[in-house]
Amino acid sequence: MPRIHPKPEVFEGLVQFFPEERDRLLRHARTCSRCRSRRHGERMPQGLPSAPDDGGRILPWRPSPAECGQAVDRVLANFRPRIQAAARERAAAPVLLAELLRHEPERWDALVRGGERFRNLAFCGLLLEKSYREGVEAPRLGERLAALALTLAGSLDPAWYGERVLADARARCWMMIANARRVDADLRSSEQAFRMAEVQLLLGTGDRLEKAELLTYKACLRRAQCRFAEAASLCRRAVSVFLCAREPRRAAEAVVGLALVEQHRGEPGRAFLLLERANGFIDSREDAHLHGVIRFNQILCLVEANRPLEARALLARSRELFRAGG
Repeated sequence: MPRIHPKPEVFEGLVQFFPEERDRLLRHARTCSRCRSRRHGERMPQGLPSAPDDGGRILPWRPSPAECGQAVDRVLANFRPRIQAAARERAAAPVLLAELLRHEPERWDALVRGGERFRNLAFCGLLLEKSYREGVEAPRLGERLAALALTLAGSLDPAWYGERVLADARARCWMMIANARRVDADLRSSEQAFRMAEVQLLLGTGDRLEKAELLTYKACLRRAQCRFAEAASLCRRAVSVFLCAREPRRAAEAVVGLALVEQHRGEPGRAFLLLERANGFIDSREDAHLHGVIRFNQILCLVEANRPLEARALLARSRELFRAGG
């Protein structure tokens, strides 16, 4: 039995969205003195009897397609402004990134802080993608871009985006900062940044993919710290989450991380087999870059395993792949 006493318009919405609960709701409306007294002063939902007229038996009822369509239309009407705003943000984000990068890095922070148009969550995401790409060869630049994204995330309106969504965004910023510091061999500061990311994730939406992403990056730090058993455990947990969520590419990246752990602890043969499994998660034609990374590491594993003839043969088969992928 419902523990609330819905107003007629709320009652109507409940019936339209949960038609299987109609009998229960009507039974409550018939027996509840508070709801019965309301009938005299407020409109009851159209198409619903104010009380059963057949000796108390509730007749079965199903909403018409028109009623269901109207209910869906009302929900979509409420969300449409946000959907349209999100589409505008995604369209504007590449333009904003190009505009920002035309300036010297010393001006980036002032531009983002002072420009209302830069307050865009999709733009924040592009900054993090740029941070990851740059951080491989230029970790200081990667960290600077991630710190800029963190500043931007802190300026966004939680009433519009949602505080939990913004907490997830701040967690991703701290992950990129931590990863850049790890590449720059500043392992102590990287550890501190990961702690900040974990705090933000606790405040966030609880998205398991966000948590798995943290596991993947943190495993790289554990590998750099030579804490191989912990790194392998983190990678395996991430792979499990990504596969359950049907994210094969991200699972492949986590398996590559696990293979690198095995390679660093002197198990190139095991690493080679893991890389072979990672290759099975992706379409080599659609993701030539990751396929090339996997193939390159496989060749290294064969060399380290003292299997030079196999390494040479695999290299010969991979020349076109490496040329195409740079």
